[in-house]
Amino acid sequence: MRIKRYAAAILALVLGALLFQGALAAPAGELKLPVREQPVAAGFGDFYAIRADGTLIAWGAPEFGGDGKDPSFEQARELMPNAAAVYTSGRGATFAVDKEGGLYGINTGTIRFTPVLQRITADPDDPMKPVKMMDGVSMVSVSGYHTLIVRRNGELWVQGEGSHGAPWLYEENAPKGKDNPYQRAYYVKVMDNVIWAEATGRGGVAVTVNHELWGWGLDAVDGRDNKPQKLADNVLEASWNVLIRDGGMDEATGIETTQGWRWTYDSQTGKIEMKRAPELDGAARVSSSGAVVTRGGGLYFFDGSGSGLDGAYKQVMDMVSYADRGERTSLVVRFGGVLWSLTQQEDGSLKEERLGAGFYGGEPGDKQGLDNFKTVNRYRAGQFADVKAGDWFADNVKSAYELGLMKGNSPTTFAPNSTITVAEAVTVAARVRDIYWGEGTGFTVKAGELWYQPYVDYAIANGMMNEVLADFDRPATRAELARWLHAALAGEATQPETQDVRFTDVTEAHRDYAGIMSLARAGIMGGKGDGIFDPEAPVLRSEAAAMLSRAAQPALRLGAGN
Repeated sequence: MRIKRYAAAILALVLGALLFQGALAAPAGELKLPVREQPVAAGFGDFYAIRADGTLIAWGAPEFGGDGKDPSFEQARELMPNAAAVYTSGRGATFAVDKEGGLYGINTGTIRFTPVLQRITADPDDPMKPVKMMDGVSMVSVSGYHTLIVRRNGELWVQGEGSHGAPWLYEENAPKGKDNPYQRAYYVKVMDNVIWAEATGRGGVAVTVNHELWGWGLDAVDGRDNKPQKLADNVLEASWNVLIRDGGMDEATGIETTQGWRWTYDSQTGKIEMKRAPELDGAARVSSSGAVVTRGGGLYFFDGSGSGLDGAYKQVMDMVSYADRGERTSLVVRFGGVLWSLTQQEDGSLKEERLGAGFYGGEPGDKQGLDNFKTVNRYRAGQFADVKAGDWFADNVKSAYELGLMKGNSPTTFAPNSTITVAEAVTVAARVRDIYWGEGTGFTVKAGELWYQPYVDYAIANGMMNEVLADFDRPATRAELARWLHAALAGEATQPETQDVRFTDVTEAHRDYAGIMSLARAGIMGGKGDGIFDPEAPVLRSEAAAMLSRAAQPALRLGAGN
């Protein structure tokens, strides 16, 4: 994905932002939209991320402006506290929104040589210092030529120049002339009752409170006569070619679903074409860069020509909370608040690099951790007659019992060589996730429900399961337990002990390859010798106890002296 190099446009954009500083106070109105969270932004060579405590940091070198210091990630500069979202055009214009809805402009160095320098209140010697612009902001979207701002009262504002943004409004509010040769407009209201907007090409798209998608400036020539028009219904969020639409309630689970759609607009005929994108079903959010994150944490990037409905979205990572796709390097926050980068290689592959932990991840990040696993049961010597001190699984059974993750099949027996059912596997995985994330879910069984229904509902709601299985009483397979446990423990809990793990019967084509390899490399799950994992074999209770205890207590993991 290439973003054109329009230096003059960035000058206009940031200049307009700064001249508008302080001009608007927080509006009053019936709508009170939340501040939308977006904790990462990837530019041309500059990058931004928000730590778990709200501190916005920056590193790298912007293509335009900057302070000339270009720090590495390890030496990243702290820009501001209390941040909730950060956005960048990829060409110098960067904005941040704090948790109260205050909007800030960053990188004022992109206008340091303009004749109106004296009108800027920011320190000219510190262009990366955030400058307060306005209050009452829900979200921002920025392109090479214009910016869209959704305010918390539902007003949509645009700033831009020429035929970019909302040209039919510029003619009235910023007429072209000797004092405004580029017809720059400094924030004009486009419409009301908006909950989501994205800057696209020469215009934008907006989603209203009743989930109608509206678009304008879609004419590829100049967009001048293309005023807002309704494009689609039942839309939750949208980007330049993706729609997240309301899929209704799943009657089997009672959970609201979403549908993924691709869409294009023919600028010559005005024809809109929309096509289902099932690979994006369950989408939770889409960024202006085109990165799509599903409810279960799947990250999808567009793979194809980038025009029309050619190509498709493909999953590039799992366990993702937020992402922003940069020109070459993208930023990703995975479950548990772990920041990663994905860099495009010449062969088309993506190089993954873990940058560090402690970042905002959209989960209850201040509560999660292995320290949440506490002893809740007392395990006495000889607790189970069929678990001897010399058995390889003895310490694992003891740990799983003490932590409340597994019980015996009777007060005096554990049945280590018996299998566990799908219902039992989902249940123990749900317990692990609930404890790890510090949620304290009650798992109360309602009248008429099966005993495992609360655990299944929890697993589906938290992206651990993406389908309702037909038979919960059959034995669970090793691959299935790996799948659900991997989903429960994403982040720091599954950091690898070793990368030197290979299984001849688990290739990248296997559905559960990511989960199996993650747990194996973390020392949570082992094979059966001779490079065999045996993914379709039923899980024995002794094996389940080993997996659960190793997950909760790293000292018991394979490769940790065991």
